Amino acid sequence: MIEPAVQQEEPPIKAVDFQAANGKEDAAAGSFTMLPDGQLASCNSTFAHIFGFDSLEQIQKVNFTSLLRNRKDGIELTELLRKRGSIELHEIEMRKRDGEPLYVIGRFTGRFDDRGELVELSGSVLNDTKRKRLEEQLVQAQRMEGLGTLAGGIAHDFNNILAIILGYATRLESWRSNPEEIPGALKAIHDAVGRGAALVQQLLTSARQTEALLSLLDLNSLVSDLEKMMRATFPKTITFDLQLDPNLPLVTADRSQIDQVLLNLCVNARDAMPNGGIMTLDTSTTSGAELREFFIGADADEYARVRVRDTGTGITPEVKAHIFEPFFTTKERSKGTGLGLSVVYGVVNNHRGFVQVESKPDAGAAFSVFLPLQQAHEISSARQGELPIRPSFAQTILLVEDEEMLRELGITMLEAEGYRVIAAKDGVEAVEFFEAHRDEIGLVVCDLGLPRLGGRDAFMKMKESRPAVRVIVASGYLEPNMRSEILKAGVVDTIQKPYDFRELLEKIRGVIGEPEADDNQPRLF
Repeated sequence: MIEPAVQQEEPPIKAVDFQAANGKEDAAAGSFTMLPDGQLASCNSTFAHIFGFDSLEQIQKVNFTSLLRNRKDGIELTELLRKRGSIELHEIEMRKRDGEPLYVIGRFTGRFDDRGELVELSGSVLNDTKRKRLEEQLVQAQRMEGLGTLAGGIAHDFNNILAIILGYATRLESWRSNPEEIPGALKAIHDAVGRGAALVQQLLTSARQTEALLSLLDLNSLVSDLEKMMRATFPKTITFDLQLDPNLPLVTADRSQIDQVLLNLCVNARDAMPNGGIMTLDTSTTSGAELREFFIGADADEYARVRVRDTGTGITPEVKAHIFEPFFTTKERSKGTGLGLSVVYGVVNNHRGFVQVESKPDAGAAFSVFLPLQQAHEISSARQGELPIRPSFAQTILLVEDEEMLRELGITMLEAEGYRVIAAKDGVEAVEFFEAHRDEIGLVVCDLGLPRLGGRDAFMKMKESRPAVRVIVASGYLEPNMRSEILKAGVVDTIQKPYDFRELLEKIRGVIGEPEADDNQPRLF
């Protein structure tokens, strides 16, 4: 391997006529020879100029290792030479004299003694920095174009969601004259908010910024619920066929992410049948041995399969080769973000599963999702015999939320359930209230993004005051690393915003139990 230079008196470097030595090579290439320790033995002036030296005398005391990005690159280069003897068109990032990054394409040849030991390395390099910079600019331009497509699709979806909420909220204003419309309007608003939250979740999943919350999942139940929702919302020209394996085992998965996967597949199937057709959803099991014929990494003994089939337009081989790429879409700019199938692939891959696509033009398509079953059996056995524990602590909740309308709504909801609520609008106020009432407060529900003092720092100050403080952290965007960090620090749970208050109440009851009964206090949930 290339070793660091030894501080000793070095002979002057000999200049080499690159064209004379290499005949057909471009004069813009720099040639050199060096010893195994990285000490340059000879080079031409082009080599010196490529690396920012004005003369051969300046480069005389420079060791080749100092021109590399790191020592590891030098080790890899010499190891390749020992195995192959020579390397052609090798791309490598190096450093100029002033430390500026330099991209070169090199040809390297090793000279070995009778024992096979490397005694000299010679080569030539071309400065490829300009082409590399242009390539990076092109990638950046493509990324920005993709973001533009993404932004257009998201804006379209969110504007539709906001229009639904605004429209039904307007109808609620006339509830006195049309009370029969209230349940339908409330349900439409609730469903629209769910769609908005799912879209945000899809974006975060696509960016791999969400952590899977694994639990035992009944795929048959999930598929049945999804089919009921689609019957109510998809065009009436689409017929649904449900074929569920009654003996399908539970899988270990994140319910919301798998729900998003199946919804994306079903939406694509719907769009592939603009004039109607049949959408089939079926579940079954597949052996790992059978799956390994198609996927090398299928190491589980058994897999659960969920398949979405349609009788639509099908997929051409050209499109099929790109369908899992982010931002790729065959839909109009305003009708798709190109994230759906990339989300499907990313989620299933994170669950150690696989996606299989079968399709021909004008012959429909079938997307199969395979999820491993082995972990589910282990967790199911481990959980047998466990009994739910109902804790009971002080019933006062410190609610920390900087959004005034959400804070007021939280107070109303929690007090209606029988809890006493202390509300704070920022992290500093939250710490002050906690200090004043720490013996009364059984639980803190705290937003992560707070003014003056962030939610994480507020929690740490409360913990200093009372190490056993129980905190549920709420956030619209919680990085997996941050979530792991705050849970290790003592946060008892997290909840994704926007949350359904029924979900929040379930988490609260799991931490401090039910509030004391009050027959005169009406309950919302």
